[in-house]
Amino acid sequence: MAALATSGSPRPGVGSVAPALVLETLAGQRLTGGQLGGQVTIVAFFATWCQPCHRALGDLAAIRAGAGVPTRMIVIAVGEQAETVRRFLATHPLPAGAELALDVDGTAAHRWGQDRFPTTFLVDGGGIIRHINRGWGAGYRERIDRWLRDMAPPKPPPQ
Repeated sequence: MAALATSGSPRPGVGSVAPALVLETLAGQRLTGGQLGGQVTIVAFFATWCQPCHRALGDLAAIRAGAGVPTRMIVIAVGEQAETVRRFLATHPLPAGAELALDVDGTAAHRWGQDRFPTTFLVDGGGIIRHINRGWGAGYRERIDRWLRDMAPPKPPPQ
């Protein structure tokens, strides 16, 4: 049974449909996340003040660069204003191709059940949460890399 979030709604877990993402980017555009699906997606909740988040973003950049698994990456800054995030990104660039969204009031983080920084969700092409990593520590990079590789669609047999 899924744990309950403070609002009484079920907290999504492994095997749950990923909640929709309706957020804004730094440029004030609407994130095109909506219902996730179609390809493997990494959803990473972070905060600029969180040192383990900085390490996790570095690991995610390395994983995406070498994984060979096509993925979408959505990085969500929780509880921070756009200008704070802009200053952070000036010296800490996001992984290549990552999309950044702002969750100023923490609504998306709450809906997803994010309860510590960083929290990383891996969502499959069908929009189902397949893995959740809460926090950062030894083995983070290897674990996320292994999970992504396990989620890769099977390669067609040689003709």
